[in-house]
Amino acid sequence: MTGALSKTSRAGLAKYSPDKGLKTIAIAEAAEKHYARAKDATKLQQAIRAKLQAQAEFVFWWDTQAAKDKGGGDVRNTRRRPATGVQTAGKNGIPERSVIDRWRRKLNDPDKFEATYEQAAARYLKILELEASAHVSHNTGEYEWYTPAEYIEAARDVLGAIDLDPATTRAANTVVKAAQIFTAEDSGLDQPWHGRVWLNPPYSQPLVQQFADKLAGSVQAGDVTAAVVLINNATETEFFQTLASVAMALCFPKGRVRFWSPGKDSATPLQGQAILYAGSEPDTFCARFAAFGLVAQFVRAA
Repeated sequence: MTGALSKTSRAGLAKYSPDKGLKTIAIAEAAEKHYARAKDATKLQQAIRAKLQAQAEFVFWWDTQAAKDKGGGDVRNTRRRPATGVQTAGKNGIPERSVIDRWRRKLNDPDKFEATYEQAAARYLKILELEASAHVSHNTGEYEWYTPAEYIEAARDVLGAIDLDPATTRAANTVVKAAQIFTAEDSGLDQPWHGRVWLNPPYSQPLVQQFADKLAGSVQAGDVTAAVVLINNATETEFFQTLASVAMALCFPKGRVRFWSPGKDSATPLQGQAILYAGSEPDTFCARFAAFGLVAQFVRAA
């Protein structure tokens, strides 16, 4: 195992305690449940990662050391389930082989580790009232979350003005102040887009991809002359790659954006965000958005 899974190295195998490792898993599982009930997105995320890390380390110990454990014999033949989940280890406390095999399948390389983590975190989004992700608008009327004013003001400074917000509500536009907006009732995907655009699309599929395709096509056609887009920082996804294909610069904020909704507390999603810029003023974008986090410009082949 490599990357995120190599914390327990070969050099440290002699010091690894399966008893402590399984107790760490149990503690992390309890923390995961606690923070899910408490709707604490940040600590929940940490607990999920800690649990998966501990499971990965246990599998690493199992695959490289357990069969050589002369003190307990070949523990690979042990199939007795612990009396209380996975909280104890040893000859009679090792999880069943099927459990270890399941951990291995999900965690045996960095990509699988991250995919398993993202899937586990996503399962709690509904609990946290961030179904699909807390963001500007789900276009459902019940869970609509809007971008904080400081990001909108920065986008307006870069664009000069916002001609169009194609995925919004009238309430959100009290902050965005776009000259034209499309709400769910207007079916923005079916309307022509033009000028300088602010976009924070619905994050659920297939809408997020459809909005990404619409913006990219409008930029390439020259109908949209500049755009600032706030989106999840899921760089491996097709929608992110689509938006990045027409972007000239981006910003990764230092922390997760705290979205707002009328009459509700602000909401912090489990995943971080990225802000992408398409247009002819990437230097202006980077200078303005550097206050929020890391900024970078794209280098396009001639």
